[in-house]
Amino acid sequence: MKVVDLSVDVAGGFAARLMGGSGLRVVRPRGGGPPVPTGDDLLRVYLDAGKEHLPCPASPSGLVDAEDLVFLTFDRGAYIGLPAGWTVEDLPAGCVRVTTSSFGTTGPYRTWRGGPLADWAAGGYLGITGDPDRPPLIGPEHLCGYVAGYTAAIAAEAALRHRARTGEPQRVDLSTMESMLSVHQSTFSRLAVGIVRERTGRYTEVYPLVVRPCLDGYVSLGVVTDAEFDRLAIAVGRAELAADERFADAAARWAHRDALDTELDTFLGARTAEQAVAVLVEHGVAAAKVVGPYEVLRNPQLAHRGFWRQPAGRGGSGRMPGDPVPAGVTLGSSPRSDRRRAGRARHRGALPLSGLTVLDFTAFWAGPLATRWLADLGADVVWVERPGSRAEPGGTTQDLTAEVMRVFHRKMNRNKRSVLLDLKTAAGRAAARRLAAEADLLVENFRPGVMAAFGLGPAEMCALNPELVYVSLSGFGASGPWAARRSYGPTIEAASSVEGRTGYPGGEPLRLGHTLPDATGGLAGALAALRGLRDRDASGRGGWFDVSQLEVYAALCGEEILAASLTGQDPPRIGNRSRHGGVQGVFRCAGDDAWIAVRLAGRRDLERLAEVTGLDGLARAARTGPRDDAAAEALIAGYTATRDKHRTAALLQDAGLEAFAVLGPAELLADDHLRARGFFVTARPGDTLPGSPLHSEPPLVDPRGPAPRFGAHTDEVLGQFGLPRPEIAHP
Repeated sequence: MKVVDLSVDVAGGFAARLMGGSGLRVVRPRGGGPPVPTGDDLLRVYLDAGKEHLPCPASPSGLVDAEDLVFLTFDRGAYIGLPAGWTVEDLPAGCVRVTTSSFGTTGPYRTWRGGPLADWAAGGYLGITGDPDRPPLIGPEHLCGYVAGYTAAIAAEAALRHRARTGEPQRVDLSTMESMLSVHQSTFSRLAVGIVRERTGRYTEVYPLVVRPCLDGYVSLGVVTDAEFDRLAIAVGRAELAADERFADAAARWAHRDALDTELDTFLGARTAEQAVAVLVEHGVAAAKVVGPYEVLRNPQLAHRGFWRQPAGRGGSGRMPGDPVPAGVTLGSSPRSDRRRAGRARHRGALPLSGLTVLDFTAFWAGPLATRWLADLGADVVWVERPGSRAEPGGTTQDLTAEVMRVFHRKMNRNKRSVLLDLKTAAGRAAARRLAAEADLLVENFRPGVMAAFGLGPAEMCALNPELVYVSLSGFGASGPWAARRSYGPTIEAASSVEGRTGYPGGEPLRLGHTLPDATGGLAGALAALRGLRDRDASGRGGWFDVSQLEVYAALCGEEILAASLTGQDPPRIGNRSRHGGVQGVFRCAGDDAWIAVRLAGRRDLERLAEVTGLDGLARAARTGPRDDAAAEALIAGYTATRDKHRTAALLQDAGLEAFAVLGPAELLADDHLRARGFFVTARPGDTLPGSPLHSEPPLVDPRGPAPRFGAHTDEVLGQFGLPRPEIAHP
């Protein structure tokens, strides 16, 4: 089997690159389609790393075999980028096809023109990023496509597994819109209890989970719990702040956030970013310097782990991210020929992972998202919870934060079973080892060393069960000078260069409206698990996958890091403008906080917009050079200011232009396109939450199952695995 990359979008190209990182041969036909996007050499260099470029035959039969995996791109109602004379119908019937697009191959938007700016608007992140009194703000231009690429690689692995189990080829339809909506952590959980997420600039719902200036730049602080705030107070030399009523708990710190800024700025303003981070990390506070693409190349953690690669064919110049999902490490001995699979996992029909058991030692966001993917794909996910780790209140509560977390639990832990074990006791650890001895996968997202301290580390568990696929998902990886550091999504966002490139022109770096490193880490964790299963099918042995969320997120910055390595400079923050040659922006429309995102890729788009709008100035701008982007933006802004965002987007799309209304959470929930594709699912009456972005027939996923009550399956699961009742820990 080989991977044939016929895609011409970032999502498909990155997914194919990820599959190549697993050892599969990836090929592209020469002349098979335009670069991504047209004229952007470095993006193409990054996406094509490790791929073979072969002569393009006259028909697919000269390149594509029935056992192959094929990535395709769909836009404006048709497959695009195929070599001349090729059609999708001519591909071999047995091959697995994964089609990526902005909006999908079905639904009202299937004929619309997609692209990187439309992806930001349609995926719900544009509307919640930026200052409340300024235009909504994008992050790095192609970030949404990269997130969809991780998702498409998961789809590919699942489809390959389905074919291996059933002999049936799969056709998967995956949109960037739904891929982005599926990685909102709590946007729709909050909406379910009546809280609408909006733009809040640099502020998060928790304080001080924030970026603040220092002597030579900016520092990202990761402080969420009261204990972390106590450590922060000691670190900045102000232990008395821990007893200050203004900062007594999370609600008080949020209410007095400006006063807290003043207290922290005294410490930060006297230190460089590196000095401040060193002190904070020494006191156990999650912190990172906000860096750009050039500075991230000097990160000691990434250097230690050998993350960087040199692009081929450029004379040894330049560096770019390597594989964010590293190969598994074999730790156990040869599989025991007499080992009897317990066969105790729940079977969920023909789903790809039905009959496999996942032992889930995860918490917070990244780890639970990884195991939720495995559960949606049919695995029997046994979630190991510790006594007292969460409450299970009855009825409703007036505490909206608690209500949000309950809805979030129903979203993040659907299709799982909950087992209660106290790993601080010998009985609890023994039960966990017995479960691991029979499991197919184990996923954990503790800091490195925690599982080993319980006797449940990868070396011990893979020796106990050589067929076990063990996935560790930590902030920075299990080795290197940063391995022991605490991390939160915003600190990884700062260290990766994503935050350093997000912001209004001339302004401070800004976080995304909802932090993404945990979500992309979860996608990479699921991908590592699926890759490990495919490796095990071939070799009979499991292995350990050491996944670093920093590496996973830095991989979304490939072309910008490569460019910075060649220029020796960090790019400035440019707001919503393009670094890739187009005229684009987010423009105000009629109504309260109403906006439209418009991207014009080149001269022809400018001329077409002039025809549709009657803006003669745009036609003149298209014919003269150098192009005056500010003048073009002013003309577009004047046109959209008095018009409805939805009707204007439809008008421009009818003219073949990339345009999309900036949608808020409630608008997305009511969107006709998403309803037609059945994206949202009802977890229980009143809870409408994102389902799965994978569309196929037969389905590869079932995202409709319930989340477990605390410890509800303890007796059932341990009994199934033959563990006596005395080993079962109860609350």
